[in-house]
Amino acid sequence: MAVLLTSGISLNAQRPRGDQKPPAERPAEMDRGQKEERNGLQIPNLTEEQKGQLQTLRLEEMKEAQPIQNLVAEKQARLKTLNSATNYDEKAVFRVIEEIGDLKTDLAKLKAGHQQKVKSVLTEEQLLFVNAHQRKGPEQNGRRRK
Repeated sequence: MAVLLTSGISLNAQRPRGDQKPPAERPAEMDRGQKEERNGLQIPNLTEEQKGQLQTLRLEEMKEAQPIQNLVAEKQARLKTLNSATNYDEKAVFRVIEEIGDLKTDLAKLKAGHQQKVKSVLTEEQLLFVNAHQRKGPEQNGRRRK
């Protein structure tokens, strides 16, 4: 009887729970959606020239954004330090919060400019596709805001 009980428990532990399916049983659409999340939007009918231009634009954006993102991370670390200090300095905390906000505004402007440069490379059909598939809300860029 003990053997039957333990074998039943081990079988239950190996079975997928709820709506989980083994990878072989997942629909192909799910894998495509996950690939799109990892690699960004897959614009149809891109020429090799367009792909090269988009790659160059992406690289330029990343080069400009990286130092700003690094500063945001530094300011957030500073804010954490200020908030956990024994002697709370409200003016310093508010100043760092303002600096973080200014840097994030700069990043948003950079991104908006990049999007317009990307759109200038695309055909009308590709533009319609991109505009129809733009993400809206807090899950923009495939990330959830914290």
